[in-house]
Amino acid sequence: MFFRTDVFADELELVNRPINTNGLTGLIFTTAPYTLPSGTVEIGAAVLYESSVTPDYSVMEFPLIVAVGLGKNMEIGVKGSYYNLKENPTTTAVNLRATGDIQVSYKWNFLPQAEYSRVPGLSLLITGILPVENDINKKIDSAMHWGLRAGLSTGTELTWKEHILGIYADAQVAGQDLTDSHLKDVYGIFNAGLIYPISKYQNLQILSEYSIVFGKNRVSVTGGDYTALTFGIRLVSERFNLTMGSQYLHKQAEGFDNSSRIIGLMSMKF
Repeated sequence: MFFRTDVFADELELVNRPINTNGLTGLIFTTAPYTLPSGTVEIGAAVLYESSVTPDYSVMEFPLIVAVGLGKNMEIGVKGSYYNLKENPTTTAVNLRATGDIQVSYKWNFLPQAEYSRVPGLSLLITGILPVENDINKKIDSAMHWGLRAGLSTGTELTWKEHILGIYADAQVAGQDLTDSHLKDVYGIFNAGLIYPISKYQNLQILSEYSIVFGKNRVSVTGGDYTALTFGIRLVSERFNLTMGSQYLHKQAEGFDNSSRIIGLMSMKF
């Protein structure tokens, strides 16, 4: 006697949702509403290289990130950076090496996306910014005393047949040195992105992002109003992530021409 056994494919999902360059789960710059599993630790390192013709400079940022998944759909991330800035205002190049601010970020996915639902999830984002050293020459976009970001992240992952598409966005209000009338700055940040697996096992993915920073009063070599378009490719396993991308920045500050970035991000879950 023979029995018929139907075999169903496993539920499609993105193999790994790694941290982004800001220290929370997401793409390269966009933060997704999802969080790391409780008890999971992820350690990441990145490099961002930006070059500009007007003004003539190049800057490399080396972020180091640690994120931890907490209970009840929460995660916390800590990011520190090191900058190497090279300017060419004259025939003699000017070099600046500085430690960036320490950023501590918290995410709470208070409205998770239900299984098989297309209704987006929603998360609360809060980031505290603490300066490590004073940027006396204002070359690096850093807080002199303290800074804060707060906002929301939303997104959904749509599946049909063997395909899956992730759609994410976040919007935040940022402020720094709010207790100092001369240094005070309040501005907005918006990111949106798509990710689409292009391999059979979902582990090779392409992504694109659009970013806006608007309302900044303080302009530094690394900071000011801009819009940006990012393209990247990501290779992931259950615990490992390697992301490479390039970003085109349309600078809106006076005296700043458009520039470009090359980005690399690698992380591992434990």
